[in-house]
Amino acid sequence: MHSRTRSQGACDTCRLRKTRCVKRSDEDLCILCSFHGLRCTFDRGPIRKPRQRRRQPDRAGHINEVHEEPVKSQDPRDGTAQSPNSVRTSHSYDDDDDHVRVSTPPAGAWPSILNDTLGLDPVNNAECIGSSDYRDPILLDLRSPNPTNAGFVRRMDNRTLFVVHPDKSEDKRTSDLDAIEAIVHPMGHRLVRLYFQFVHPSFPILHKEVFIAKHQVSHRQFAPSLLAAVYLLALDWQIHDSVLENWCANQTMNIALLQKMADTALQEEMHSPKLSTLEAGLLLLQRNRLDSAGRPASSAWKLHAQLVAISYDLGLHINCESWSIPAWEAGLRRRLSWALYMQDRWTAFVHGRPMLLSEDDWELSSCSPSDFPEHDKLEGLGMGAVAAPVGWRLFLSHIELSQILDDVNRTYYAATAQRRDGTLDKMGVLAAVDLAQPILVKLSHWKSALPEELGFSTTQDRTVCASASLHLAYHTVVVLLYRALVRILTPQAPPSLHAAVRSAARKNLEAAIRLLMSLGPEHTAAFWGGVASYQVGMIGSFAGLLWATAEDSDEMTWCVARLDDLKWVLQIRGGAAPFARKALQLLESEVGSLLKPRPEV
Repeated sequence: MHSRTRSQGACDTCRLRKTRCVKRSDEDLCILCSFHGLRCTFDRGPIRKPRQRRRQPDRAGHINEVHEEPVKSQDPRDGTAQSPNSVRTSHSYDDDDDHVRVSTPPAGAWPSILNDTLGLDPVNNAECIGSSDYRDPILLDLRSPNPTNAGFVRRMDNRTLFVVHPDKSEDKRTSDLDAIEAIVHPMGHRLVRLYFQFVHPSFPILHKEVFIAKHQVSHRQFAPSLLAAVYLLALDWQIHDSVLENWCANQTMNIALLQKMADTALQEEMHSPKLSTLEAGLLLLQRNRLDSAGRPASSAWKLHAQLVAISYDLGLHINCESWSIPAWEAGLRRRLSWALYMQDRWTAFVHGRPMLLSEDDWELSSCSPSDFPEHDKLEGLGMGAVAAPVGWRLFLSHIELSQILDDVNRTYYAATAQRRDGTLDKMGVLAAVDLAQPILVKLSHWKSALPEELGFSTTQDRTVCASASLHLAYHTVVVLLYRALVRILTPQAPPSLHAAVRSAARKNLEAAIRLLMSLGPEHTAAFWGGVASYQVGMIGSFAGLLWATAEDSDEMTWCVARLDDLKWVLQIRGGAAPFARKALQLLESEVGSLLKPRPEV
């Protein structure tokens, strides 16, 4: 897909409506004409109009903008903001062919690769218009661009359209960024290095090279929530930078204030979201933290729900392969979409809530190596860094496992399955247990297909094993499947079935705890997402369920011993792994009172 060249000219329909004339390489009609069933004609001459010059940037749109003064603007790639010496890219209509032209900013502004982006536009935010929206897409197409309008329309393909709205003032953004930087100054660049050394390879939702290059210019080039989120996550690895570690030991860093500023900035940015808003929210959800009362942060589920809502505004639920956006933005959108998909499946599961991303409205193509800008680079940022190819394979494997988790939920935990006279009640215990077999086969095939570099103990010298979190997630899915089977067993179930299910359940619980007991420093030093502690908590809760439903004292004693093993594992590793400390607190609050044999009746 490409825009018409100057020699080709825009078609008459696009000239009249003053929109970009874009056609697919294998079709004769442009997108707009094809959508409306019109012919692409070229009979009209250019519509000339005097250019307008403004001393102040017009945030109503990109039409006929010529800026004579430097302005601050946000970077489309990361939601980052340009330095005060940058000049905004301006979209204007060319006098000769009425194409939307993108003027190139002078040296020091954002790279030209960022031109023509959608969810990363520096001065606007784009709102996806759904097919059932009260604003009919066909009528929106007829809207003529006007610099005084509150927004303008941008069509991506035959069925996808966005309304682009101007951003508000950036004065507060700058002051927020300065306040955030003041908390970590002068260690910001060291925190960024740690983030890309330990977090980014396993959770590649940012563009590393652009982010680092911009941070070297100024901390003011970023959305406040995103900059704060990167700093907060990186602080967990401060021990890997001796200068930073000594500085933190001698300074009183107000981490609570940094977290509060990140949360506040994120809520403000949600009013005009960009992809950076989603990036920041996803990163903040990866922090393993509890509230002041020692309980899981109650805002996690609510924040996730907000991120899902803005993802639909950003059009992340739609396949963007045919859109008239740069290929690298399409890849970034796919990575972000699948990261949100994983977050949705696990967050909903661990909090016992419905999954918010509907399969009926989720039409993404799978990620491929080309979606990862660093997929062919083997170098890291320092000792312990995970190679980029290992990182993106890990990311893809997490996606596949999340899809199997979705199968477990739909089969055993969804409301349609759990309710009285639901699918499980209607089919009976035997049939319900049989449903587990194809899921177990999927899990077996998934595990056997893992590449060698994603093995649990596969590490090179001075390299962390980032795949440990993947293996924990695998064992958690298995445990969740057997938890469902144990719950549906009834006294009327055949004794042989009863014994087989409980035996397999104990075997898989023991395997999960054995994995946690095998964690070494190379595992705990890696990145663990925000759901890891809940996954451990679910394993402990399953041990409690087996204890509560045990039929003899021997099995009860065995369950208590497994809970003791799990508690010990978390105690001795909690000092090095924040997720283990949080998991221990979850375990104590949920099953701590069960760490003793149940009295005989």
